[in-house]
Amino acid sequence: MRRLTIQPCADSHGLVFVLAHMTPPLTTLGLLETLAEPTRLRIVNCLAAAPLFVSDLQTLLDIPQPTVSRHLRVLRDAGLVRDTPIAQFVLYRLRRPAEPLGRVLASVLDAAMADPALRAARADAHEQSRRDTRVRTEADLEGHPA
Repeated sequence: MRRLTIQPCADSHGLVFVLAHMTPPLTTLGLLETLAEPTRLRIVNCLAAAPLFVSDLQTLLDIPQPTVSRHLRVLRDAGLVRDTPIAQFVLYRLRRPAEPLGRVLASVLDAAMADPALRAARADAHEQSRRDTRVRTEADLEGHPA
């Protein structure tokens, strides 16, 4: 039977190694820095309502597709969103971090509901998701590509 040796990921100075393909763990400061950018906060606010496609976010936020995609990449790299390919589309959903960062995100999203513009955007996102799902499902049932 072969024994596995687990190598520590810290050097003699207590510093943690992070390989190029690994993302460092999200910190409170990192979470707040990521959400401090207004467009990313708006995207996270919309995704708190429902999973959405890039085209949905583009419509809801009235910003160009490359801008939406760039911000989604930052959010995905931070671990705040996950993407699911569906045919030629990609569905994005909010990924809530583990505690205590989950509470920080929840507090930010609760505070967003106090802002009338963000509250309206979240309601629009919920409606857009319902409408979009209905349209894509009906197209699939009719045998047309979604």
